[in-house]
Amino acid sequence: MTTETEYKAEISRLIAQANVCGLGARETIPMEVRKIIVIADAARCALSLNEIEHICTICKVSERAVAELIDKSPKMIARARASLLYKQPGLIVQGGELFPEHRAMACWRDCEQFMRVVTYGVACNCTEITDKEGMKALLELYTFLRVPVKALLYVLSELKILSVNSLRGSGYESESFDAENAFNDLISALDPKSE
Repeated sequence: MTTETEYKAEISRLIAQANVCGLGARETIPMEVRKIIVIADAARCALSLNEIEHICTICKVSERAVAELIDKSPKMIARARASLLYKQPGLIVQGGELFPEHRAMACWRDCEQFMRVVTYGVACNCTEITDKEGMKALLELYTFLRVPVKALLYVLSELKILSVNSLRGSGYESESFDAENAFNDLISALDPKSE
């Protein structure tokens, strides 16, 4: 087996094992809700309005809070990205860790997926959102691909602040607490120093 073949095999193995969302295995969440989350997560989709209504009724969460989080996600990600690139413009120039552009685009797509899983957690009223083993594989994949994890952690911290402030500003105190702690769970799983 050549080095290139070994490299591709290792990437494939890690991609297959990497998983962010652990909500489908949380026994504290009603089975009916877990099934909806597992299907949405497998499709990498945000919850539909009907799914939000159904889950929020069961889990006693504000539908409007979850819908607001989903609606504002693209703008919050754009703001967090702009903040990172203002502080670290060298990331996206030649020689930077997010150069060429396809590396940066992959990072922003990952942020969208992280935000989606946080939103699931808020809808389910569950702050332990990650799949611990799947996150270890993801972190290993990031290390293998030289993804700038510190920069990603910065973006997630910014998204946490923006999400919490948005929800609190709209009067969704309980949901803001869930969002904050769901982000904390995610950040802890991605931070190599947290082990």
